Amino acid sequence: MLTTVFHLLAKARHARALHPRGVQTTGELTGTPPFPATAAVTVRLSKGAGTGPGKPDVLGIALRVPTESGDWDLLLSSTGTGRRTRLLPKFVRHWHDARLGTLAPYRYRGELLWFMAVPDGGEPPTRFTLHVSGKDAAWRQVATVTLHPGDRTAAPVAFDPVLNRPPEMELAPSWLAALREQAYEGSRRGRHVS
Repeated sequence: MLTTVFHLLAKARHARALHPRGVQTTGELTGTPPFPATAAVTVRLSKGAGTGPGKPDVLGIALRVPTESGDWDLLLSSTGTGRRTRLLPKFVRHWHDARLGTLAPYRYRGELLWFMAVPDGGEPPTRFTLHVSGKDAAWRQVATVTLHPGDRTAAPVAFDPVLNRPPEMELAPSWLAALREQAYEGSRRGRHVS
């Protein structure tokens, strides 16, 4: 049923079911594990419902990070930062007010990890710091991403965290991972993406 809902939504929008419109560019990532030391990344900034400028929405950043075991599509949306509030989307008007997190954790080496991107003060931002936390929601910085806002020549990327992730980055919990798989399958079908 979830597959059908997301299929119909993507078909009606002629775009992704969520975060239908965005600005794609490139950037440079500098990080520590689980991120590579340095990498050229593809970045997309978007709004969840696609509301107009200055109107509240769930902001999003998608990163395609090359790793030794394949591309990793890391998708983050504006959320809270506390132990419970990081599980909930948060509507914001401006990038400088946003903290963008993974609503659901990854299981990495037996530990549950949440990721968060903090933008600089720009509108739109040109730099993000990436942070990680475990169950305790104590955030520590693990990477920076510097955007190349003038580089809009990259071919459009269909970011997909279900299909594009290193095998050691397991979507968790398993019941939610199954729902996400259905939602992304429906969105892919609606956009006619193989």
